[in-house]
Amino acid sequence: MRPKSTKVVYLALTASACLWGAGFAVAKFALREISPLQLLAGSSIFAALTQSIWTTARGDFRRLRLPRSRALVVVALALAGQNVLNGLTYLGLVYTTATNAALLYAFSPVLIAVLAAALLGERWTAGKMAGAVGGFVGVALIITQGRVGSLRLEGVLTGNLIVFGAAVYWASYSVLTRWATREVPAEVFSFYILTVGAVAPTAWAWLVKMPVPKIHMATWLAVAFMGAGAGTVAMNLWNWGLAKIEAARVGMFSYLEPVFASLVAMVFLGERLSLPSVGGAMLVLGSILLSAQGNGSHSDAA
Repeated sequence: MRPKSTKVVYLALTASACLWGAGFAVAKFALREISPLQLLAGSSIFAALTQSIWTTARGDFRRLRLPRSRALVVVALALAGQNVLNGLTYLGLVYTTATNAALLYAFSPVLIAVLAAALLGERWTAGKMAGAVGGFVGVALIITQGRVGSLRLEGVLTGNLIVFGAAVYWASYSVLTRWATREVPAEVFSFYILTVGAVAPTAWAWLVKMPVPKIHMATWLAVAFMGAGAGTVAMNLWNWGLAKIEAARVGMFSYLEPVFASLVAMVFLGERLSLPSVGGAMLVLGSILLSAQGNGSHSDAA
């Protein structure tokens, strides 16, 4: 890949991280008025609509045929992928802060590096191993908020554990996406993830007879942003990046999410960082830097 092309990929991944980072705060705002299921169903519908409009405008429907070797995997990822990820995240955000949630997601690059080495044969180094250990300690500090001796599975701890489960799932999803997009164009993969993926939460909401609440316009705009911005735009940019460069390097852009999430949450939600979260964030950031050592010697995928 030419240097200029690599810069474009990096810019796209940065934009994706920005949208997802802001999404933590936006989702937290929406959850003040609606339930996690309502947010999941509503944002999925917006994502499916905007993705369909985008694909129609580009005239890409003729390219949506999937190779047999990847069809079942893509459909499975579409049905479970974003629904499990966003469902766990929204549920966790009911109990914890947007800032804590984003900090926990910052550990994803280390998890992606571990899984990519085990499943995709990407290079595993001593730096990545040290990063995994340091990152685990940092995440533990954020989850427990420094109160290891008096833990109870309630409140913020519950939310942090749920969000961390989503981060582990996200790492697995990223590695599977890297594998799937070796034979499936990124834009085609994104189409199925966002359109087929909307079926499950919409059907679930219909089966449980979820009422459509009377909510304020600001909440509707938040739901729309989660679907169109943090959904369609961010997912297309991220999957395109995964198709261009190795999964471990793409994962490094996840550490930008807490930066954007913290800024938006502080300005619009009045959140503040706790000392354990700051300490844990520093450990996670250090682990990411350790894991990044040696990545530069890898050549990008064409």
